[in-house]
Amino acid sequence: MNDTIGQRIKKLRKELRLTQNEFSAIITVSSGQLACIETEKRIVNGRTIKLICDSFNVNDTWLRSGEGSMFTDDRDTRYTKLVALYDTLQPKYQEYLIDQINGLLKMQGGKHPPDATG
Repeated sequence: MNDTIGQRIKKLRKELRLTQNEFSAIITVSSGQLACIETEKRIVNGRTIKLICDSFNVNDTWLRSGEGSMFTDDRDTRYTKLVALYDTLQPKYQEYLIDQINGLLKMQGGKHPPDATG
């Protein structure tokens, strides 16, 4: 592949539909640092690569070299993204989100997990 690790990080962020602020908050780097990484003005260190791979279930080989698939497992990636986004919400919005999910489950006639009924 001809793209750089910075370009792959940007591609990943866009695939996840996250802004630079959202993505950087999840991997605990500043949005300025992320912008520099995406534009190749800053080298990506091993810690940041590990955070990205762990946070979004990204294939380490793909991130480093562009080879293979972007994600290790698509379902786990969606779950990881959801949890990470939930964790960035204020508690009152977390409760609102739980209420909304419970409402959707009722509408579709689904059963509530034992610890999710609030």
